[in-house]
Amino acid sequence: MPCMTFFEEFIEFLNINQIEHSVSQNEVLCQFHGHKAEFLLVPLDGGVVCAENREESEAIYLFEDRWRNPKSSKALKKRILAHLGQFRRIMARKCTIRRIDAPLAKQFLEQNHSYGYAAARYKYGMFFGDELVAVSLFSAPRAMTKDRNGIMSYEWVRYASLADCRISGGMGKMLAHFVNEIKPQEVMSYADFEWSNGKVYTSLGFRKGGVRASVDFWIDPLTYERRRTPPGIRISNLGSIKYLLTI
Repeated sequence: MPCMTFFEEFIEFLNINQIEHSVSQNEVLCQFHGHKAEFLLVPLDGGVVCAENREESEAIYLFEDRWRNPKSSKALKKRILAHLGQFRRIMARKCTIRRIDAPLAKQFLEQNHSYGYAAARYKYGMFFGDELVAVSLFSAPRAMTKDRNGIMSYEWVRYASLADCRISGGMGKMLAHFVNEIKPQEVMSYADFEWSNGKVYTSLGFRKGGVRASVDFWIDPLTYERRRTPPGIRISNLGSIKYLLTI
């Protein structure tokens, strides 16, 4: 068992990185050189988390298993610092996009996306020079038959940039590249409520298509890996919101 609590470790992390902060129960308000962020810490023994009015909130929910899992902890900490202004900015217009293979996509996403890799038909990498800085995955098309007249819909399964980077226009450029190459009738995606309220999708022209309920996971107390079945410590994520873009 860790000798410090999740909360204590997070505060120590902020202190080491000289980030100003104030605390109210499990809510931590942070500020660094004019950049502000609100973090809500969710310990493994925190019970059910209710994200009321999530679409109106800019808060970021930090789950203890993400913090302690050695596979995700390093990228998570970089991502936290990026939200507080400690990032490398890259302009998407200076990048190129091309298809990449599954091993490269998997390696990148396992290091930079909260849920890691997922099987998908279309895999794209964004390159800044020779450096891979972002990856997108899109599914094969599926015919939407229920009140949708058989429209062919593709899911935007993953998007992630390097954890310590901010790519200005990155998501928009990835989406435009996919649309120009594949010419889909519709693209759908989900905004994970742990990190996002979904506003980035509305800025890209998507419309809301419904809310997906929270999902239960069981945490291995030794590795902090998330599993979909027992045994382990049961937690529930915050769910997600579905977005649709008609081309």
